[in-house]
Amino acid sequence: MKNLIETTTIERNWIENTLFPQCEYFRLKKGTGRELEGKSLYCLFYDPSFITRASFQRAMHLLGGQFYQTENASQSFPVTETKHIDNVVAILHSLRMDAVVIRSNEANVMREAAGTDLIPVVSGGGTHDHPTQALADLYTLHLERGSIDGAHVAIAGRIEHRNVNAWILGLSLFRDITISMFSLSGAINPEILQLCAERGIKLKYVNSMNEIKDADVVYLNAPRTEAHTALLRSRGIPTISINQEFMNSLHDKAIVMNPIQRSGDFSIEVTDERLAFYRQSENALIVRMAVLNEILA
Repeated sequence: MKNLIETTTIERNWIENTLFPQCEYFRLKKGTGRELEGKSLYCLFYDPSFITRASFQRAMHLLGGQFYQTENASQSFPVTETKHIDNVVAILHSLRMDAVVIRSNEANVMREAAGTDLIPVVSGGGTHDHPTQALADLYTLHLERGSIDGAHVAIAGRIEHRNVNAWILGLSLFRDITISMFSLSGAINPEILQLCAERGIKLKYVNSMNEIKDADVVYLNAPRTEAHTALLRSRGIPTISINQEFMNSLHDKAIVMNPIQRSGDFSIEVTDERLAFYRQSENALIVRMAVLNEILA
């Protein structure tokens, strides 16, 4: 693997036979801490992020490499916009950077950056995709459930978001998957719906959280902002509450995941081992360690 810019380029065979074994190696702390010694990573984030950026940086540190960053590249003259991303990648190459993680909401940025063929490019989140988040979520499901095949996944919240797109694309690589969607905003991209149909995914919309109680995974994905949340509430769209009553309705081995973590968008009113938020974020770190090692070692 030289680049990782789209979830659609990922194959199940690679996930199960290359990525997951590497993840286990790092999860069990069998690494030397020098796997990427002498290597450098630049985090070029036009769209600010806390968890994704921090986990890439920590991953590089734990592998013995160096990392550099822009918290918001749109404030960094002269690379304030992405229309000359090929030039930016060339500059990073000239500075002897070994790879770049790019986060941007502009279309085609990842492909144009990878098209320079100068240094490896990893997507840290694009307009409609987030491949390393998909891998982190798949790895979490693999660890928590023991298998991905046959899972019933419920998705609640903002379902047109890149996290959800990538998650569904990742799940579509596996067999006998059922996806139930409780939408607070947006709709799934028609191309993703078509792909799911072609791959035999059972996908349906539901009207309330009461209809997802038999799910193996409840995947929360937040509304865009607090203002967006307030707008949804003003329109009578209900607030999702993860309380003891809801947790009691799930089966004993079900888990609740949230790639964005808790930011006031959902009401989390309970402490329960089945809330996998922090295990999920740790798994994102481990997956990004494995991806960086695959690309740079």
